[in-house]
Amino acid sequence: MRSPERQFNALTPDQERQNDAPKTPEVAAEKEPIAESEAGISYLGVTLEKAESTDSQFVPKREQYADFINDKEVALPLQRDVAVAFLSGEPLLVDGGTSLGKTTTVRKMASELGWEVHYANLNGATDVEDLMGRYIPNPHKSKPEDPEYIFADGKVTSGLRQEEGKVKVVILDEFNASAPNILIRLHEVLDALERGSEVVLSEDASEAVQVNKNKTKVIALMNPPGKGYFGREPLDPAQLRRWVYKKLPSELPEGTFSYATDALFGATPESQNITPDMFLAAREQALTPEQLQEIPGMSEVLEKYKEFHKASKELLKSRKVAEDQPQPFTYDDRMEPRRVRDFVLRFYNGDINETFQQALRYYYSNKLETDVDKKKLGELIRLVEYKPKVGESKRKGLEREEKTGAPETKRAATPEAKLEGPVAEQIEAAIEKLGRENVFGPQEVEKTFGVRLAEVPDVPLSIEELERAEKLGQMLVLRVDKTPDGKPMSMEAMNEILVKKWKKEGKGEIFNSADGWKNWIGEEFFTKEHPRLGWALVSKDVLPESLSKNYLEQTEVIIKTLKEKSFKDLELPEEYTEAIAEFESKKKKLAELMDSDWEEAAKQLAELKITQLTRQTIPETVYDLAMYHDKNNKRLLADTYSWTASLDPDGYLVILGMFGAKGVLGNRGEPDDRAGILGFSLARRL
Repeated sequence: MRSPERQFNALTPDQERQNDAPKTPEVAAEKEPIAESEAGISYLGVTLEKAESTDSQFVPKREQYADFINDKEVALPLQRDVAVAFLSGEPLLVDGGTSLGKTTTVRKMASELGWEVHYANLNGATDVEDLMGRYIPNPHKSKPEDPEYIFADGKVTSGLRQEEGKVKVVILDEFNASAPNILIRLHEVLDALERGSEVVLSEDASEAVQVNKNKTKVIALMNPPGKGYFGREPLDPAQLRRWVYKKLPSELPEGTFSYATDALFGATPESQNITPDMFLAAREQALTPEQLQEIPGMSEVLEKYKEFHKASKELLKSRKVAEDQPQPFTYDDRMEPRRVRDFVLRFYNGDINETFQQALRYYYSNKLETDVDKKKLGELIRLVEYKPKVGESKRKGLEREEKTGAPETKRAATPEAKLEGPVAEQIEAAIEKLGRENVFGPQEVEKTFGVRLAEVPDVPLSIEELERAEKLGQMLVLRVDKTPDGKPMSMEAMNEILVKKWKKEGKGEIFNSADGWKNWIGEEFFTKEHPRLGWALVSKDVLPESLSKNYLEQTEVIIKTLKEKSFKDLELPEEYTEAIAEFESKKKKLAELMDSDWEEAAKQLAELKITQLTRQTIPETVYDLAMYHDKNNKRLLADTYSWTASLDPDGYLVILGMFGAKGVLGNRGEPDDRAGILGFSLARRL
């Protein structure tokens, strides 16, 4: 058997099998943290274009950064955040310790992009003329009529001058060691870049230099004032308002040191495995301000944002965050809203909640150093969201929203089921124990998929089972197997129902590419396989103890969970007793098959009674995710994968998860595969 350390990329079929099972981008397991194309470089999803002209002494040599180590704590997030600032044309100020590689990171990015670097160190010996330029003796004077002196550009001026096909980065190092007159002059430069106007060189007879923030990027770097750094004084918070301020650790994190040291000795890959939430993706074409108000929920999110901004300022004022940060800063009433708006215009991904919260993490959380402070602010960020309004139910207090999605002719043909008697009482009991947000009955089925049920099946759960389900973090879902017009509730059908509905409501997508899924899983499966009709208790996340385990080991976790949690002190139902006995009788043979014949092992594992009783199929996983997201506007399995009971056409066990604004991702694996983000959602069919 393979060792437990086998990484998730092993879930992709072996190289020799890949030609038989082509993947689309939607069903790929992982994205490269730094991806290069002919036209540009993507840093955790944020793409910067390469310069057209790279023949310059100011472009760093790329080979000098061949051993650069992309760790997930510092290097990769820093490159992403620098890329966001460069893409947006915003000046960025990075505050962090000397060993973090701030300057090296920017130079490395410039070397990849073919951008020029114009570097200036603002230590105490630097004056304004060093940055903007001065007259010097003419070294080229050869004739009497030649001028005695010529003007030589300083580092900043040379970075501001526009040249065809070139992009320039001005690095201002040791920014908080600079003299006050230098800061004043630099602020004039930043203001001109923001307006797209001219910088007047008083140093050169008032020459006017036209500037463009798309051609010149400005980044300032500094060490924390105090903290053992001589000559660094805190900047005036009012001066910081012109900059997007990012706080890095004062010292290299222990995990980064350990990873980087291992990488230097060849003990680890050059890039770590990272999670999808670290990625951003800019729009090909930014929205216009007029289009913002067309986004569903924008007015509600704006009101929540105003409350968040006020609360964040109060946290900062009362020193409940950033208490130990020596560099004071503010959450500016003018600049932050403008920056957040521009971020949404550029990065809106179809989910206004996710995009807005990404903006707040970038402009607000990035100013904080400690995880504790970021968590405090994160609790406020989480509240900045749009929730579709829910109308009052006229029956038993159940939530009921306006019905959408089903043809009126079909509605008329199918009389509405009356929620009364035992079924109504059972659903009410489930709501009381699990919470209204975790119960998905006939009303939710009709709202999400437009299916009106003539009969609602009983909910065969005792109060004790509901209490245990609540402790396990489960939700109760009524699954249907047919659409409003009687066709199978297939993946294709779910996509057709939800694509327009969610686009209108700003909820993103269930699949990024229906054709990609159809090609991967097979047209027959995609268009005909459907959820099994009936109620199910489904874990909202993978069970923690199921992570980093293969399929057989996960099945053992299922049985242990049933015995010790779901049915603790209760009689185990007969079908589970039989299913467990079947597994125990076949376990040894299955373990052997996983080594000798993984295809047969996968087939037999998928067919086990315990698998069929407790794991979701592909359509059931998609259905359950869609129901929860449609009602609560939140995505389950956002940063994990769950192993299903389904096989792909080549006999691999199918994995689903990483549900983001672009839809749910899929992968496949042999039964002996394992990964730290791969578990299972316990899904008991009732």
